[in-house]
Amino acid sequence: NFIFAVEQTREWPFVSSLLPLMLITFGYMYFILYAGPRFMKDRPPYELRTFILIYDVIQILVNLWFVKKHLSYGWFSEFSVIYAPSNPNSPNAIKVLLLSLTIIDIYTDNVLYFNGCNTLYILYIIVTFQLFDLAWWLIFLKLFDYVETCVFVLRKKQNQVSGLHVYHHVCNVVFLWYYLKYILDERGTFIFLLNCAVHVIMYTYYFIAAWSSEFQQTISPIKPLITKLQIVQFIVIIMVLLQILNPNCESPKGITSIFIGNLFIFLYLFYDFHKKSYTKLPKQKDN
Repeated sequence: NFIFAVEQTREWPFVSSLLPLMLITFGYMYFILYAGPRFMKDRPPYELRTFILIYDVIQILVNLWFVKKHLSYGWFSEFSVIYAPSNPNSPNAIKVLLLSLTIIDIYTDNVLYFNGCNTLYILYIIVTFQLFDLAWWLIFLKLFDYVETCVFVLRKKQNQVSGLHVYHHVCNVVFLWYYLKYILDERGTFIFLLNCAVHVIMYTYYFIAAWSSEFQQTISPIKPLITKLQIVQFIVIIMVLLQILNPNCESPKGITSIFIGNLFIFLYLFYDFHKKSYTKLPKQKDN
């Protein structure tokens, strides 16, 4: 059941303790904010064109693989973005008979029983361990995202190491860890599916832009659309998570409210970035 699933993931590598992820993250921040800029101070920027192209291809293929796996494990066939009772006849699921008709939020040793929006009369809980396995592998992809910032530093593009950029990457890692250790709900993986789909588009653009300066100039009008796509992503995720705040939804509203608040921060920061980067100021008329 769900308690068993959470207990199992709590012992998984990189889930049992936040310390390894925090050590990697602190090392990442130390390099991009202090050691890297200091190392590059009296050195010319590295070009790293081939490395960037390979990195972009890896991101495209791996994110595409995650999208494919999420779909094959039941998204949009067994699971929906609309929170509703799970289908007990799903061939991809493990059916667990409830010992009681009353759904109770269980807090044991800081472990939260998260059951989606099932009603008091649902006799089955669907546990799709394959989706949770995917979420665990996604941790390594989000750590791999740190490489992008390190490349900025080595190319002496420190202006791209913005607070928004760093905050976004670090929050992704922390959110994934918390999800795997304390939440576990198959519908929550929609966030990962959507994010990977957006990254396929995003890194495809980056790959084409990095291929040659001519290509970069040709597709430059698309660049603002990439940021808009990310903004739309946050809006969609917020709308999905707002369903949990429904009083009839037996789900953890406290932590969900924190996640939603964080998404609104992302939404504002990305909107502000788009406005400052791509909105042309009106020309002032000479008196």
